[in-house]
This record gives sequence, C-alpha cells and structure tokens, in this order.
Amino acid sequence: MLFGAGAGMLAGLACGGGSGDDARPAVLAHIGHDVAAPAFATLHERAGALVAALEPLCAGPDATTLAAAQAAWSEERDAWSRVLPFGFGPLPPELNALDFWPVRVDTVETAVAGAPAAADAGYLGGLGVSAKGMPALEYLLWGEDPGAALTAFQSEDGARRCGYARALAVDIEARTDALATAWASEYADALATAGTGSAAYPSLKAGVDEVINKSIDACLTMVKGKLDNPLGNLSGAAEDPSLMESRFSGRTRADLQANLAGVWAVYHGADLDAPAAGISVLVAALDPALDERVRAQYARTVEVLVAVPEPLTEALVADRTAVQLARDELDTFRRLLKLDVASTLGVTLALSDNDGD
Repeated sequence: MLFGAGAGMLAGLACGGGSGDDARPAVLAHIGHDVAAPAFATLHERAGALVAALEPLCAGPDATTLAAAQAAWSEERDAWSRVLPFGFGPLPPELNALDFWPVRVDTVETAVAGAPAAADAGYLGGLGVSAKGMPALEYLLWGEDPGAALTAFQSEDGARRCGYARALAVDIEARTDALATAWASEYADALATAGTGSAAYPSLKAGVDEVINKSIDACLTMVKGKLDNPLGNLSGAAEDPSLMESRFSGRTRADLQANLAGVWAVYHGADLDAPAAGISVLVAALDPALDERVRAQYARTVEVLVAVPEPLTEALVADRTAVQLARDELDTFRRLLKLDVASTLGVTLALSDNDGD
C-alpha cells in the first residue's frame, strides 16, 4: 500500500493529473530530443552515405564497389529499423515509399526496363511504391541469387540498372532528409511540450499514450507481419521465406534486432549504460516489480533472437522451432507492454488489427 504524498504523485502519473513531481514531461522530452530526433538524423546521414556509395559502383561495377554499396545499404537499413517505434508524426506518409515489402521483383524489373538512361525524381514520381524504397534497392544490390547483382551491373544494360538504383538512393535520401528535419525542427518539441502548448498533444496523457501505443504497434509488426506471416501461423500455410523482409541481403534477423533496440531505447532511454530516462522511469515509480519483469523479458527476447541463425530465410525451414520461439518471446514482450505497462500507466490503447488480445 502507498501512503502520503508519494501515493498522490503516483496517482497523478497514472491518471494524467498535474504535479510538480510529474516525471512525464522529462520522459517525453528525452524520447523526443534524445531518442527520436537523433535516430532520424542518423537515418538521413546514412542515406547520404548510401548515395555516395552508389557513385563508384555505377562508375565501375566490381566486387569491391558492390560490397561497399551493400554495406552502405545495410547501415541505412539498420538505422531505418530503429525508427520503427516512431510510426507517428511525419513518418506515416513516407512508410510505403520507403519500405514496401515483400519486394515485387517483376515490378522492379519493369521499372528498370522502362527507365531512362539517367533515371531521376521525375521518372520515380510516376511509379508506384512497390518499385521504390529500400527493399527495391536491396533487390538490385543483391539479386535473387549469389553473384546475380554484379553480373547484372556489368551487363550491357548495367548502366541503366545502376542509374535506377542510384535514383532510388537519392529518393530515399530526400525523404529521410524531410523526416529528420521535421523531427529536429518541430516534432521533438511537440512531444516534449505535451500538455503545455503542444498542438499535437493537448495533454501529457496524450503524449504518453502515443509513445506507448506506437511501441506496442512496433512489436505487433515484428510478431505478426515479420514472423507470423512467413511462419504460416496466420493462414495455416507452409513456411514461406519469400514473405520475409531483407531476404536478399540475408539480414532479416538484424532488422528484427534493430527494431527491438529501437523499442528498448524508448523504454529505457537513449544511453543504455546510463540510468533509465525513458518510459521505464514512469513504470518503476508505480510498479518496480513490473519494470524488472519488462527488463528480464527484453533480455530473454534478445537472447533467443540472437540464437536464431542467419539467414533467417533458411532457418525458417531448417530450424522452424527456433524461429517460432523467437516469435513467442517477442510476443510475450509485446503483451507485457500492452497488458501490463499500458494498464499501469493508465494508457488508452489504440485499436490495432489482428492483435488478438
């Protein structure tokens, strides 16, 4: 049982009341300024590096220049995966144009075949989202079989193909620039000033609700979209590696690890070696045992996910049990956020399709 002023302060945290001791403004400011804004800045910085890596590849496609472009794409993909819990503010309108998957190979090949010698924004503007974004560029940089991408870039039509790949990278850079600018110039402040003048969040509760709901949604995307679908859990079908993201580069697991790291940065805070500054602060104030349970489940989820061998597309068939276990531990983590953390903090849950609980 809680007594005295401490009980009043904690009740204020849970119910949305005002208090000079309310930690929510500091937590939201930290998430906006120290977690989200830097994550989007890194995303844009790595997008610029990806454009730069395409230049030598197009000028002289060989194993070295291709490997450098692939490494730049992987770095950008890691940064993208970490912003998954920030599926609000300026991000939603850009989601499909940046990350349409599973890749429709035929659509990408048709776009390449119809591209001018120097594809540009004007040409991309007339195409659908299935021909754009990081997954389409991944396909061009790796191909469906080992060695296929280099052979294609060195072919008679290789310049057109690489020109299209570069146009995709330029488009990604422009879109991530807009996202990074929006977070740096206004959206971090919108979150930090929830309840004190924010046009987006009229109350502190609205800000906390947004952050918690989007972390839950991120976990739902990992569980349902990225694992249940290829596992066949939703349809009863056989395992289907073609439904996995980043399947050409073989970094499906790395994407999931980065997704989870992004959610954890929201929960713990930007600096993993420092005391908690994120949502954990609010949870620990109300229910220290729950905070410890969340931390233990996060560690368990990381452990099980790391144990699944890459590429996950092969493990899906060769070691389905390991993939299913990773899915189940991720879902346990999600359910802790949705059923326990949200309830403890008095969060009004948003409706999500097919979450099952």
